[in-house]
Amino acid sequence: MNDREFAMPDGRSAEEYLRDYRLTLEQIASGTPPTEDELSQAPLISNWIIDEVCYTSGERYRHIFGNFHDHPFISVGGYGRTSPLLQLDRDMTWARCRSRVYRLSDPLSRASVLERA
Repeated sequence: MNDREFAMPDGRSAEEYLRDYRLTLEQIASGTPPTEDELSQAPLISNWIIDEVCYTSGERYRHIFGNFHDHPFISVGGYGRTSPLLQLDRDMTWARCRSRVYRLSDPLSRASVLERA
C-alpha cells in the first residue's frame, strides 16, 4: 500500500495528515494557542485524566482518557482516549493531541492530572 491509498479514519490522506501534524508542531513551537474557531469546533472531553500507554513497540505516549462529546467517531458521552498528547494548556481548558485539538471540562482530579502531565 502506498501513501496515496492510505487514509485516516477522518478521510485525510497520509499527505494531509502529515501536513496537519507539521502545522501542529509549528504552532506548539511558536507558542500559538488554538484559534477561537478551532476551539469552537473541537470535541469536549469531560471527567478526564492523563495516563501513559506503553505500546508493544516499546514506545510510551501520554493520552487523555475521558468521556467524549461532539467527537466524530466516539458516541456522545462515550469513554475513550485521544491520540498522543502534545500540548496541555496551563489552565487545562484545551489540549492539542496528534490528531486534533480538544476542549477540556473538569478533570477527574486536578492533582492527579498535574502529577501525570
